Amino acid sequence: MSRGEDAWERLDARTVAVALSWLAGPSIPATVAVVTLGATPRTVIPLAVLSLVLAGIASLGVLRHATTRYRITGERLEHRSGLVFRRDRSIPRDRVRTVDVTAQPVHRLLGVAVVRVGVGEQEADLRLDAVSRARAERLRLLLGPEGGTPADTETVTARPAWIGYALLSGWTPLIGLAPFGALFRVLEIFGLEPAEVGLLREAWSTASRFSWPVVAGTALAAVLAIGFAGALLLHVEVWWRFRLTRGTDGTYRIRRGLLGTRSLSLQDGRLRGVRLAEPLPLRWGGGARLSALVAGVNPDDSEERTSAALLPPAPRQAALRVAARVLGAPVLATRLRRHPRAALRLRLSRAVWTVALPAVPLAWLGMWASRLPDGLWLLAPACLPFTVLLAADAYRGLGHGLSGGYLLTRHGTVRRRTTALRTDAVIGWTVGRSPAQRRRGLMTLTAATSAGTHRIKDVGVGQGLAFAEEAVPGLLAPFTVPTARPARATSSPSPARGYR
Repeated sequence: MSRGEDAWERLDARTVAVALSWLAGPSIPATVAVVTLGATPRTVIPLAVLSLVLAGIASLGVLRHATTRYRITGERLEHRSGLVFRRDRSIPRDRVRTVDVTAQPVHRLLGVAVVRVGVGEQEADLRLDAVSRARAERLRLLLGPEGGTPADTETVTARPAWIGYALLSGWTPLIGLAPFGALFRVLEIFGLEPAEVGLLREAWSTASRFSWPVVAGTALAAVLAIGFAGALLLHVEVWWRFRLTRGTDGTYRIRRGLLGTRSLSLQDGRLRGVRLAEPLPLRWGGGARLSALVAGVNPDDSEERTSAALLPPAPRQAALRVAARVLGAPVLATRLRRHPRAALRLRLSRAVWTVALPAVPLAWLGMWASRLPDGLWLLAPACLPFTVLLAADAYRGLGHGLSGGYLLTRHGTVRRRTTALRTDAVIGWTVGRSPAQRRRGLMTLTAATSAGTHRIKDVGVGQGLAFAEEAVPGLLAPFTVPTARPARATSSPSPARGYR
């Protein structure tokens, strides 16, 4: 590391322009609303409040540029910020887990980027908003050898045909409803009733001429059409030109994005396994998502999970091939061990109670609300076949096993997840038993790691304890005691284990 690297540096001066850009976006539609509807207290006051809030955000950006300093030494990354309350931070370079470089459209236009240095604790992560692109690239090399750029030896590139899997997102209906929610929210801010807007008034007048099934079907088709279009555009924006490369130093680098670009570096030494996620619509289409389990990165956090994605929504077989390349063996293709039938009975019981409990309040509403039909409670039992099918599918999805030094676990139906976790990454076990599980001789075994916790759901007590001992010998032994089973006439006694 050269001496120049030890000098304290400031954020790029273009950070001020990025902060000022906050004033442009929301102010334009608000100003158009004032011009269109007229300058009345109902429109001017919300615009003035919005302008003050945005001006405050921009001022914070200017203040951040003026008060932030950072430097890189041979062993540490140091950061100073704050005006009234000063904050000094020093991060050892060997604690850096990830380096995430992001450039939104405004950043790309100005030639800067945001660098987020992950150290395993969300509160301790360091964010530099913003630095020049060249400086961001040098910061990214914190995970690589000093002074060099790792050469790419392996590459996985997203194929155009995979874009169809974007339409199999469970968020599609919500994306379709988002524009309507935003519209009514804007009307509420400006104190307007929907009937006061000519376009909405004409749409309601036209809809009232048709029967409610036609109106409901048309509304559903419109929501789905907007949802599919929105999901497709969102997929293109997030995953455009996705590339996964592996350097000679063992660092994985992920690049993606259309308007806003993102480049993430993951060190192979901090990789603890992979997770294959198959949400129900994507699973019906034969697709899956693949993400890395990295030390210090929470796999249950949506932002961090997306950052560590090893593949966009893609065919399941493609995800399995990438997983085999990352793990060094086709671990996810291993046949898993089945769970006891008691786990199926537990899920069927939950399915029945899920539809039985809402039937009582629905029946009460049908009796006391004159506008509602008396048979409203029948909606609950009508859903029973669907919940039973989900319960049976959830049981079929249960499984666990061992393969090539990796612990495997699978569970879920609406969002099925298969996890391959290095056994040497397990630092502890947690045994949990609900009253329903105790009655059926089941338990949930949770493996604690530096890459989050991973559960083996509804496994038999003896089966789970034996598996924990097989996966990580001796780790659970201090908490178990041998118990002797009564001998049968035709077989010799066999030892068993219980837990304290």
